[in-house]
Amino acid sequence: MKQSSFKHLFKMKTLQNAELEKLIVAGHVLEKDGHGPKVILLAEDRYLKIFYPKRAISMSRLRSRASQFASNAAKLKKRGITTVGILDVFRTCNPRRDCVCYHGIPGETVRSALKKTPRDTALSKQLGGYIAQLHNAGVMFRSLHFGNVIQLPDQRLGLIDIADMRLNVFTLTYHQRQRNFQHVFRYEEDLTLIHLESFIDGYHAVNKSQGHNRARLEEAIRNAAPAITGS
Repeated sequence: MKQSSFKHLFKMKTLQNAELEKLIVAGHVLEKDGHGPKVILLAEDRYLKIFYPKRAISMSRLRSRASQFASNAAKLKKRGITTVGILDVFRTCNPRRDCVCYHGIPGETVRSALKKTPRDTALSKQLGGYIAQLHNAGVMFRSLHFGNVIQLPDQRLGLIDIADMRLNVFTLTYHQRQRNFQHVFRYEEDLTLIHLESFIDGYHAVNKSQGHNRARLEEAIRNAAPAITGS
């Protein structure tokens, strides 16, 4: 699978099941579920992500989730957000599996970084500012959590696992931000790692020009992180 040009990036190719199985066997399975392997590390820092149809008749048959993943990557990059580099999108038949091959981004997850230095004020503030950047760019990422944000070697942040996402033309509304905070703080483990006051400061430092009420947004953040605030 060679690097596709941007013009043909989202053209869905067909791959024989036997060819896909060879890729899986040659790689290292990082994630799997009841359907089978989900994420495989291939040679040359390539990743293979496999999407299985959720049911016999589903929207995924009308719009491939692999294609959506690739489309999201391109849209994020146009908005100046670092994410994975798409190489190919393809599907197999009988059984149907939609796949995307991509280059990952170097670094470690914010969760891993915070495990080394829990309640790190600088990283917590950076994460708050980064999420404000995403919200201001219209990114509604339902799978947004500490394990899907990567801290790169140059200390910038980037996104992975970007299939479950909607990109709005305009900045997110207050209610969309409120719902997204619930996703950000969904895992109890992450609540023990973040320095919440620094996160809030970082969010507002980036978001202050958007006209949202600071007290209202701060309340939404605290309500989404009840274990920290003691509520």
